[in-house]
Formats: sequence, C-alpha cells, structure tokens
Amino acid sequence: MSATHSEERKVQARGAKLRALVLDATITRITESGIDDVRFADVAAKAGVHEASLYRRWKTVPRLLVDALLTRTHAEVPIPDTGSTRRDLEIFTAELARFAQTPVGTALIRFTVVSDDAPEIESGRREFWLQRLSAAEEIIERGKGRGEIAPGADAQLAVMALGGLIHLHITHLGTRVPDHLPEQAVALVYPGIALPAPH
Repeated sequence: MSATHSEERKVQARGAKLRALVLDATITRITESGIDDVRFADVAAKAGVHEASLYRRWKTVPRLLVDALLTRTHAEVPIPDTGSTRRDLEIFTAELARFAQTPVGTALIRFTVVSDDAPEIESGRREFWLQRLSAAEEIIERGKGRGEIAPGADAQLAVMALGGLIHLHITHLGTRVPDHLPEQAVALVYPGIALPAPH
C-alpha cells in the first residue's frame, strides 16, 4: 500500500473523530463560559486538535455552534413516534422543557434570541430553527397521515406555539417550567389542529 493511500485513510478516520471531539469541546465551552465566549482557539485547545482544522471544516464560529447545538438537541430532544400525535406532542414538549433548563439548553436559547447584527449570527440562528422546526413538524405530518390531524393544520404554527411557550419561560419569566405545563399546553393547542370527530 502506498504512503498516499495510508495517509488518506488516516485523514478520513480523523474526520469522524475530529467532528466528535470538536462538537463535544464546543458544548463544554458553551457550558463553562457561555455561548458568547466560544472561540475556535479555545475549542481547538480543549479538543486537542489544530485550530486550522476547525477553520477548514466549519469556516466560522456560528456554523460550528449550529452543528454542535443541532447535534446535541437531536440527542437530547428526539422526535417521538408513539402512534399518537397528542402523546408525541406531550413527550416532545416535556423533553424540550427539561432540556431548556439545562446549561446547554439555556445556552441554545441564548444563541437563538441574542441580539446581534452580524450576518453570520443571523444565518446560524435561522439555519438552526429551520432545521429544528422541520424535524418537529414530522409529528404533525404523521398525524395527518393517520387521520388524527386536519389536513389543513399548520404544523409549523403548532410546533412554534408549544416551543415558544417554553422559550418565554426561560428568556422572559426566568422561572422553572412547571411539570404540568407541557400537558396543559398540548391540551390547549391540540383541539385546534385535530380532525373533528364525525357527527
């Protein structure tokens, strides 16, 4: 085997490992210092990799933040599929509330509402929400397929109503999200999207 082929294989192997190391280091940095104090140099040092590797792969800090936060949110707040739209929404909202009250979850919300005119921050924030809303809307679309949800129901509006409620608690009220809130919120939203029972 040539040295070139051996080197290529090493680089590919490092690719997956590099991403895992850097994303973990990014989340740790967010937890320790806050989302406004994440720098490539600090993340690279914590991950034990060259700073140039971060520039090559992510280009900008907002892109790195989006990747790290989406990856962690996907793991922490999975999209449930119990066979019941109402139950899926209750679980999703409850898990979102739990995650939003962790250091990383609070940092995520801080990133998505921080006032910053920088185009890269705005782009990163928009990318995060478009991807996350699209994933959560699967719950509503599956319900339409099962005949539980009205065909014309606005999936994005329903998800935003539930998620926005959690965010208001964290960003404006500054209080712990009550345990009963997810179930109560879904009870309020669900009748507006459910397919009416035949008379």
